[in-house]
Amino acid sequence: MKELSVFIDESGDFGEVKKHPAYYLVTFVFHNQDDNIDRQVAKLEESIKKAGFDVEYIHTGPVIRREDVFARYSIDERRKLIYKMLNFVNVCPISYLTVAVDRKEAVDKVALSGKLVRIINTAMNAHRNFFANFDKIVVYYDNGQNELSAILNAVFSTQFTNVEFRKAEPQRYRLLQAADFICSMELLKIKRNEKRLSKSETQFFYKPQELKKTFLKSIEKKKL
Repeated sequence: MKELSVFIDESGDFGEVKKHPAYYLVTFVFHNQDDNIDRQVAKLEESIKKAGFDVEYIHTGPVIRREDVFARYSIDERRKLIYKMLNFVNVCPISYLTVAVDRKEAVDKVALSGKLVRIINTAMNAHRNFFANFDKIVVYYDNGQNELSAILNAVFSTQFTNVEFRKAEPQRYRLLQAADFICSMELLKIKRNEKRLSKSETQFFYKPQELKKTFLKSIEKKKL
């Protein structure tokens, strides 16, 4: 039986938009269970340990902003962590999709929910041949937002008859961390194009064209 794992992360929330521009993003990372990634995971974890990091998982946003447990590390140390995740994503046999909603087009919870249902359905329909290769689909999400959980259940249950949902903690699944990383990069791409990267983001990616050429172009190759 061919099984597809889908790891999901989001950026944004369903609350009132206090300032524009604002976006809501959902990233889906796809992994064919026939493609073993134990070696890649082990290499990542060994690399983190050897570098002296004491962190449960790589949470991209806080790494960049020097928040939470990452506040104890210097910018050069935190950049090493982000590069480790980039390398992990590059070597893993995965692909991804990201959908984005401009909150100017969905100013409240109802509008955002409806918009997400439509664009996720459209994205799935555009790749029907890909999903048809699998006998079973297992969806991993941390249930961080109830509204998104409901949308994911509705969309996947409508699209597929062979789907199973599992609540998953990012600490346990490196591919959930990969989804978080890719979702963060997709948001950074939007902000870069709109010339509104934050001070912490500009300071973090301080090398000329580093964000675009090293990160965004590299990740683009993994798109489904």
